[in-house]
Amino acid sequence: MVTGPQASTILATAPCWQRGDLLCVSRGSDPRQLSLPPGVFLAHLALNELATTDGSPLQFQVSEDGTRLIVPDLPRVWGDKPACCGLECVAPGVFRLRVETSDDLAAEEELTAESGLRIGIDGAEDARALFATPRDHLGVAEFELATRAARLGTHGGFDQLICLPLVREMELLEHQVRTAKTVLRRFRGRALLCDEVGLGKTIEAGLILAELHLRGLAKSVLVLVPPSLVEQWQGELRRKFALDFVSYDAPAFREHGAEAWRSFDRIIASTHTAKREPHRSAIRGRRWDLIIVDEAHHLRNRATQLWKFASELEKQYILLLTATPVQNNLEELFNLVTLLEPGLLRTSKQFQQRFVDRKDKMTPRNTDELHALLSEVMVRNRRSTVGLQFTRRFATTLSVRPTADEGAVYRDVTALVKQHLKPAHVARAMAPEGDSPQKRSGISRMALISLQMALGSSSQAAAGTLSTIAENERLETTTRQQLADIAGRILGLPPGAKVERLLGLLAEFPDKMVVFTQFRATQAMLAQQLTHAGHRLSVFHGGLTRVEKEEAIREFRGRARILLCTEAGSEGRNLQFAHAICNFDLPWNPMKIEQRIGRLSRIGQTHDVLVYNLVASGTVEAAILHLLDAKLSMFELVIGEIDMILGNFDEDQEFQDIVADLWADAADAGDFTRRMEELGARLQAAKHAYLQQKAHDERLFGSRFAPQG
Repeated sequence: MVTGPQASTILATAPCWQRGDLLCVSRGSDPRQLSLPPGVFLAHLALNELATTDGSPLQFQVSEDGTRLIVPDLPRVWGDKPACCGLECVAPGVFRLRVETSDDLAAEEELTAESGLRIGIDGAEDARALFATPRDHLGVAEFELATRAARLGTHGGFDQLICLPLVREMELLEHQVRTAKTVLRRFRGRALLCDEVGLGKTIEAGLILAELHLRGLAKSVLVLVPPSLVEQWQGELRRKFALDFVSYDAPAFREHGAEAWRSFDRIIASTHTAKREPHRSAIRGRRWDLIIVDEAHHLRNRATQLWKFASELEKQYILLLTATPVQNNLEELFNLVTLLEPGLLRTSKQFQQRFVDRKDKMTPRNTDELHALLSEVMVRNRRSTVGLQFTRRFATTLSVRPTADEGAVYRDVTALVKQHLKPAHVARAMAPEGDSPQKRSGISRMALISLQMALGSSSQAAAGTLSTIAENERLETTTRQQLADIAGRILGLPPGAKVERLLGLLAEFPDKMVVFTQFRATQAMLAQQLTHAGHRLSVFHGGLTRVEKEEAIREFRGRARILLCTEAGSEGRNLQFAHAICNFDLPWNPMKIEQRIGRLSRIGQTHDVLVYNLVASGTVEAAILHLLDAKLSMFELVIGEIDMILGNFDEDQEFQDIVADLWADAADAGDFTRRMEELGARLQAAKHAYLQQKAHDERLFGSRFAPQG
């Protein structure tokens, strides 16, 4: 038996339960003993005090195995009638012993559950059944089956969504809930979600997924997205809906080889990977309960491999997400709808004859009939109808001139990176031992790009990256020494011109500000410099525990004026109580820049958002910023529109890889500028195409497909 201080030590090793939590316990053969369910230990309760329902204290002891509670006064409290018993948490470490006898239940005619569900009681007969001696405890499988049956039995239809109480870290909007109900109730889980950009198509799809999952209707789920959105989807589904998905490029997935697509039930994959063999055949080889396709406008052309692949998939439910279902002609709309409900719009020839103007393939005929058919599969929310107002964003470029020493280091490192990025020098640093010496002596492309990005962030970040690369024993000795020498030079540099400009900005702007950087070394340096300058700040990065992250946000919401944030802060955190952001460095991927801004510029923001971009002149980041700001007016776009524009950009490569190639291949700074101008012209054409699609969709669909809920 464990008593006294030792018992307190054991019981205090786990976090406290929350007020109102109730754990059912049973009476053992010894009338003074209470037994916990299998797998539950008293240490889990952090039990320090125990009392009766009227507040009278009860003495207790804990068994050595931690599974039983010895309460000397239990016979007096329990009595001699059949009863059920539970431990109810009333405060951290404080529990109340609740005992209900069969007489208490027999006197009831109706019970009301916490959810409001009324349960009729058949007096003494139900009391005898409920308080009979229980048989052996059921296992996890039986418990899950019982809870699933209870959920299905009490929620026969989709008028109420049972997943709503489980949604976390966001405030659901009315149109999102209405959309989920419409898709589940009217469309039988097969829908085209065509909300305007920024209204939450991802959230709507997540709600539908979560509801089907909770009801046991969606065990196998495949989410197909562009490569740049894999991590974003994975993070949102985990944080907001408590659904873990494995990505197609995760080590655990790859370890299963060809069987991976059958070994995992919830998978996120890029459309580019999924449509290629051997993945294509493996995905087609199983039946999926639910398939979600983001940026589904890539499926508009029936002649493409991607459309053919999607049409071959076996699925019970399917969601296609796109803000622009039509680009070139109405047949694209037919192709998307056919993936959802083959035959709804008849055959392609019949659709053309009935619904498409012969002279203009973008102009519909028999519009009312077409809209009536589309209303069976399509939902489209608009800002003007959902009543959401977004504040404006104002961006300011803060260009600084590097010091002489900074400029020299930048040129030396840049020359080294470009040398190794040339095709003849590119190799994978961790290539297998059997590869050629030339291959094993190279620096990976990823490491080189990361080094150049670090150089644009801070000297400290660049030095750390150089040192890490120099530790690779597969590199030639001369290369390792060169890297180590440059790292030593960098470590001797002062904080730099960008830090001085940031301090000046903070003196000019007195309100709260979020300062973003990609690199922990830069973050640590800034924390030291800003603290030394007298600023109160909070630090947020991916290495913190969940509790530490919440504390960092709480500190920033309260006394701290500055939040120093890495990219982890741009994932799922709502910071709209602040309205200024400073990008101390700039990712080469515009989607990541948008994600940063989206933490502040979002629904619930009441102020215009100020965006300050710090760049050193003559750097790759300065060229990227000019491209995004001057050519695309990126900071004036609605959150999500940059993704739509890049979706019209006919390239299989990621944007940052395109920039890296242009930069590596450029003969000099002037050549790089010319190449970036050409890229800018192509981006402008993509933006123009997106705006045309947006205008046409408005004329074609208007407000006719709002969900009824």
